[in-house]
Amino acid sequence: MIPRYARPEIAELFTDEALYSEMNALIASANAVTASINKSRGTLGKLTNDPKAYDELHAALANLNTMTQRINAGEGSLGQLLKDDRMAKSLTAASNNFEQVSARLNRNDNTAGKLLTEKELYDRLNSTVNRLDELTRNLNQGQGTAGQLLHDKQLYENMNGAITELHSLVKDIRADPKKYLNVRVSIF
Repeated sequence: MIPRYARPEIAELFTDEALYSEMNALIASANAVTASINKSRGTLGKLTNDPKAYDELHAALANLNTMTQRINAGEGSLGQLLKDDRMAKSLTAASNNFEQVSARLNRNDNTAGKLLTEKELYDRLNSTVNRLDELTRNLNQGQGTAGQLLHDKQLYENMNGAITELHSLVKDIRADPKKYLNVRVSIF
């Protein structure tokens, strides 16, 4: 018999079969977890029974603690960012500059912005680049006068010889202009 001073909830523990079954299942489950931990199964079991795992976890926590202390002391980039107002202001200024540049690009009020947003400008630039590619390809294949000059050694030597002779002629004219220039002036 349950004493009168007992609370009704506690009285249910002794009389409710479903609650009694649940409590037994909970106790059995707790016993299974404890047995698993004692047999070094699972993370908690390995941590509890393996000194190496415990030591590694302890070392990792010590490293984390040291790193947190250094950050709080203002050491390193992250610590400076958190503690040094100049660093925070510099980062803020850089972020603001980036936002301004990004806004200008999006507004189309400069060449780079137009290049990013105007298809016509992009198409013209792309066409120019394609023509330059074709010109370079033709030069490399020896097409046209310039291509011939690049690839035909005989033509190059002929042009070089003609230039040398032209220099020589100009030199001779300067040395003795009367020999080459006859100027006649006549009046009526």
